[in-house]
Amino acid sequence: MTLREGYLRDYLVASFLGVAFGLGVSAPAGFVIGNWGPYIGVLAVAGIFGFIPGGLIASYINFRFHQMGENMEMAGLGAGFFAAFVYMVIDLVITLSFAIINTAGAADYFIGWILTVVFAFIFYTIGGYLSGMLERKPFAMPSIFNLSRISRAPPPPPVATTQICPTCGQPMTYVEQYGRWYYSNCKKYP
Repeated sequence: MTLREGYLRDYLVASFLGVAFGLGVSAPAGFVIGNWGPYIGVLAVAGIFGFIPGGLIASYINFRFHQMGENMEMAGLGAGFFAAFVYMVIDLVITLSFAIINTAGAADYFIGWILTVVFAFIFYTIGGYLSGMLERKPFAMPSIFNLSRISRAPPPPPVATTQICPTCGQPMTYVEQYGRWYYSNCKKYP
């Protein structure tokens, strides 16, 4: 497999994940197809909440696959554009299947497909570009999500102060296994 074929596979995998998210959010647009005002409104909402995050997902996964050092905004834009292209092909197959099932409304399905693809190309590429910007300027994790401060280690043993044997006057030693002091000179526990 050549390097270009590997990149194509990586772009496809990332794009399918981004497209799955976008398709899931844009699915309600199909309920108002033919009523173009609400349809465009639903597509705008789907673009903001589905296509932009879909472009972010596709670009982020591509950034994890390939460690890019320069021109991350344009690499993110390219990943978002590729995700929009994959979305276009998948949505075309879905549109064709609906048009075959309902031939009377086929024109409405294809007009809806064209509008959806326009919104997908705009918002997927914006999401990819934003992902490149965020990749260049990482931000710290909010302290509320920092779980490293939570300690699950057992409490430390008591501070070993020097204890003196009342019988012989020699120092005693603390045995952690038993949690007791031991008179090593007298060979006994208190």
